[in-house]
Amino acid sequence: MKKVLLAGLLSCLIAGQASAEQLDQDVALGMASLMICTTFYAEHDMQIEGSIVGQSAMAHRGAGIEDMVMSKETSDALDLYMKNFQAANKQQQVNICDGAIKFARESEFVKAS
Repeated sequence: MKKVLLAGLLSCLIAGQASAEQLDQDVALGMASLMICTTFYAEHDMQIEGSIVGQSAMAHRGAGIEDMVMSKETSDALDLYMKNFQAANKQQQVNICDGAIKFARESEFVKAS
């Protein structure tokens, strides 16, 4: 699942770009939560929540998140996040996705760009 996330949405986060800005770990995890929870909400017919996180994901992409570089530590944190989400039951996943909605509402990344 991480490969799909990275390939589909964070495709330009390759550590070889010397001039690119470093992606903050909290923003990377927030973006991952937006992407995972967009799918989760769609699968569970939670349209309002899905709309909130989907629109935020698009805004983050539009603000340049895909042009940033991801560190090894951030990549490892994404691995752990994905593992925890996949191991969670449905109620735990809903609780995790509450964090995605909070990130969508509070993220300074889009506002700062």
